[in-house]
Amino acid sequence: MFSVGTSLRLPVPIGRVWRLLVDIERYDDWHPTLRFTDRPGDDERVGYVYSPRGKLGPEFASEGRITGLDWLTGFSWRTGTRGLLVIEESYRLEKLGQGVEVTHRLECAGLFSWLGYPILRRVCSVFLKRSNMALEQQLRRTTVQSRYARPSGRRA
Repeated sequence: MFSVGTSLRLPVPIGRVWRLLVDIERYDDWHPTLRFTDRPGDDERVGYVYSPRGKLGPEFASEGRITGLDWLTGFSWRTGTRGLLVIEESYRLEKLGQGVEVTHRLECAGLFSWLGYPILRRVCSVFLKRSNMALEQQLRRTTVQSRYARPSGRRA
């Protein structure tokens, strides 16, 4: 098991960052490689689709589970196959004066996380960097088009 993490400081209100991160139906509007699909009637499971080359490349789909949803402080989900490779991605938010610090982390566990450690760690670092750049670019826009402030029905 290993984890890779980064932090970034953004000069925007914490609520704005929160709304963008928990609006999983709109990830494909801003995230370069990731999108979610809702599962009607299931508040914890989501369809998880990873496209390493964006919309032009191959896609890897899996079922994901929301593992953490703490109002204005954190959001996380997990996907993979237990024992082989499980990836948990999380965002932690901390209010800083007029802005927010976002800690973005990937934790990998399972046999393939151990066997493919050098390559997988590098891939995870690139993924975090691209995700954070896309998050910053989206938040630089004057408005965030999010449908809701509090994710109704979702449980941690």
